[in-house]
Amino acid sequence: MKLKSLVISAASVALLASTAVTAKPVGIVSGVMDVAGISRNQDNTNTIHSAFTKTSRPCPPFCIQPTHPFAPASVDTVTELDMIHAARDVAGGDTSVMVIDARTPAWTKADKGGTIKGAVNIPFNTINSKALAKDPMAVVEILTDQFGVADMDGVLDFSGAKTLYLFCNGLWCGQSPAAIRALLQIGYP
Repeated sequence: MKLKSLVISAASVALLASTAVTAKPVGIVSGVMDVAGISRNQDNTNTIHSAFTKTSRPCPPFCIQPTHPFAPASVDTVTELDMIHAARDVAGGDTSVMVIDARTPAWTKADKGGTIKGAVNIPFNTINSKALAKDPMAVVEILTDQFGVADMDGVLDFSGAKTLYLFCNGLWCGQSPAAIRALLQIGYP
């Protein structure tokens, strides 16, 4: 089970990506203020970015995603704390794990809340089914250069594949699920 998907709200991305100072401390869990340089915004009056405040987005395309959208494939849906632990592992030098921000680059900018510290931005549209159909070798290049997959004369060897933790904008966002579906299509474990 090398693929993991985070059901994360946009508020959580902003929460994990920014900091400020206020009187009452805001920890990650009781007694833990930061993990691998990741901390929650300390401003008790902070609100989420206006881009994420809409409660009624048209569906499609902004449909709420199921908890296990990849069944019968064995892809774990993880919590925010699992994602923080993955980021901690990456920061600690664990090269078998990778945290991927699957959003398009515009969503990773500071004015949209930034990204999770230690995450690598690999936009979903560079590894989704359309990208795979258009330029499969470009997708294979991402797999071999970044995900630990070996290309054995056109046969992909996933024995050294990294455990990937992908995230996007939340339950209504289909960016990381699109990337995961394409990875499953090509045999990513």
